[in-house]
Amino acid sequence: MFNRFILFWICVVTSVTAFCPPHATGRLRSISLHLVTESDVVALVEKAEDLWGKVEKLRNKANELSIEAESLGQEAEDSAADVLDLLKESISEEKLEEANKAQNSCIDLASLLEKAKKSTEEADQIEVLAEEALAASESALEQHLIDFPEDDEIDTM
Repeated sequence: MFNRFILFWICVVTSVTAFCPPHATGRLRSISLHLVTESDVVALVEKAEDLWGKVEKLRNKANELSIEAESLGQEAEDSAADVLDLLKESISEEKLEEANKAQNSCIDLASLLEKAKKSTEEADQIEVLAEEALAASESALEQHLIDFPEDDEIDTM
């Protein structure tokens, strides 16, 4: 009896391997099933929301820096014009100190503009990620409704 079982098993295994190419049998073994659950969708939505929150904060920061730079730019322009008028008459230590202050205002202005630019660029980069996360969450929601159609029926009641 045992010999017949072994003979039967050998016949089954050899016939399966003979008629199925190796890549097909390997593929059959590695099939996995992953259903998109509601918690998967919620996690993706929360990730997208977090990224959009970061984008909003960076855009607000860039806007505040731009407003501050605009104000400082006007002050620097006025200061530079005043210094030019002072230096036309004569040069003194006090006038050079005023010129130095005007120059420092321009440097501060450049620094603020650079920070605003970096904040805007960072917001642009994160916005791309946020768009991708939003698309992923929408795709996951569609798949979830396919995987669990009864959830869609419950929500519509």
